[in-house]
Amino acid sequence: MDTQQFINLVVEISRRKGFKVETNRDGLRQIDFGNKKLHVGHLQKMFPGILQSDSDISKMIEKVAPGRPCTHKPMKEIIAEIKINNCG
Repeated sequence: MDTQQFINLVVEISRRKGFKVETNRDGLRQIDFGNKKLHVGHLQKMFPGILQSDSDISKMIEKVAPGRPCTHKPMKEIIAEIKINNCG
């Protein structure tokens, strides 16, 4: 899986889970997790490490997008789905 495939999967799964995906003022696709957002730039910085079995998703999010704790749980669920369906 390459970076773009990863981003597309995260966006697709986010939409399926009911999260709004929009374009921010900088022209980047972003996922609205209710009260905080992650954009494709954040996702790019976390790939491919976020898919490793020992990755700490919360720490990775805090490193690239601090102060967004409400994104941690949904991203963990999204990454778990990607791992199950695409990485064995």
